[in-house]
Amino acid sequence: MFFMSYARVPAPRHRDASQDPNRLVFQFFDELCGKVARHARVPREEAGFVERPGTPGEKSIKALYGSEVFVPLYSKRYFSNPQCGRQWTAVTQRAAQGAGPGIVPVLWTPHSPTSLPKKVKAYPEVPKGIGEAAESYASMGLLRLLDQMLDLTEGTDPEDEDVAAQVAQVTDWLAKRIVDQAAKATGPSRRPSGSGRATEPETAPVTLAGLDDAFADPPFASPLHITVLAPTEEQLPVGRDNTRYGPRVDDWRPYGQAVGPLVEQMEALARNLGFAPTVLPFHKTQTELRGTELPSAPWILVVDPWALENPQMAGQAREFDRARRPWTAVLSTLAGDDLQTKEQSDRLRGLLTANFPRFLTEGRAGEQEAVRGLAGADVFTRWFGELAEATKIRFLRYIHSQLSRSGSGVRDVPESGADLSRRPDAGRDNGASSDGRRVEGRP
Repeated sequence: MFFMSYARVPAPRHRDASQDPNRLVFQFFDELCGKVARHARVPREEAGFVERPGTPGEKSIKALYGSEVFVPLYSKRYFSNPQCGRQWTAVTQRAAQGAGPGIVPVLWTPHSPTSLPKKVKAYPEVPKGIGEAAESYASMGLLRLLDQMLDLTEGTDPEDEDVAAQVAQVTDWLAKRIVDQAAKATGPSRRPSGSGRATEPETAPVTLAGLDDAFADPPFASPLHITVLAPTEEQLPVGRDNTRYGPRVDDWRPYGQAVGPLVEQMEALARNLGFAPTVLPFHKTQTELRGTELPSAPWILVVDPWALENPQMAGQAREFDRARRPWTAVLSTLAGDDLQTKEQSDRLRGLLTANFPRFLTEGRAGEQEAVRGLAGADVFTRWFGELAEATKIRFLRYIHSQLSRSGSGVRDVPESGADLSRRPDAGRDNGASSDGRRVEGRP
């Protein structure tokens, strides 16, 4: 009946479910499903859908296109997430065709109506008839209420019951809104009277990668250069499976068909973070490594370890590492769902170690993790955002220091790198400054 859309926070490896940073999303979803099922008199398994870790992308897309109600969890992280933006586009395109679901937004964390992306018109309603619970929800957001309830579950303080009652009231109000919206749903997702499951539309795509990100409309943009060292189909090492490659470097899909080309993902994420990304081949900005001219933008090198079997690409990687300029960073992929990469992971990490010794010994812990290989698209997204912001700060410090030394009168700023957060789960170059938006540490 409803599809819950949220910005997933990547869970660090080897954590159990009780430490999953998304656990409160799933707890809320379970409670909401139970109440929707009761109010709509449908089986619980038909009441709603949320994408959990390991859910196939195709299954999520079918659920999105077959839903009667779209339930986005509003937060700053949500509106910085390209996948959430594409889900929004899918929903609004269906609405334009007369087949769209209703939208029942949830105020997950406090978010000003004036800071919504231009294409987002719906703001979470303040519940009526539930008194103090409505005030708490409007001022704190549902995430904080759930967090408080979780913190208080160990004690016997009467406050426990107050917070739990407020969460239950808000959840029940939202469930009723979802049922009301489902009754008004139009188009192919409409549940026929007396039937069970909503009909899945035949037009559901295999991937959302081809859709525009509805949230990618930042008011300002800072330049960001991205270079990809990855082979094309014709450049693959002998024996390497070609299913994740194409005729162009831009076709490289290290995390599979459902995620789509990594270049598209990086461009969308960079725009959401306030950058104007430009994807360039290595030789286009090579002179900036040699110190012959001031850099024009922070620079991120994204590496497929399989590319390091190519002597030319390995040479470019070593040159990038030898220079290790303040405004540069390296990310590499070691997709956990790629069986061939998984089998060869030790050898591939050895190639990364051999070609990026400085980044692996001199970088901060998080930077080293990014160089060693990122197993999933969500973890890659997290570190791409962190390093894009860090390299931007280092780039600005470097430029200021160089201008100061040249006698321009600009205050000298140290070249030391920007501190990456201890908990990271926390185009066109127009030369404009960034608005400084950062992703949150929570969904």
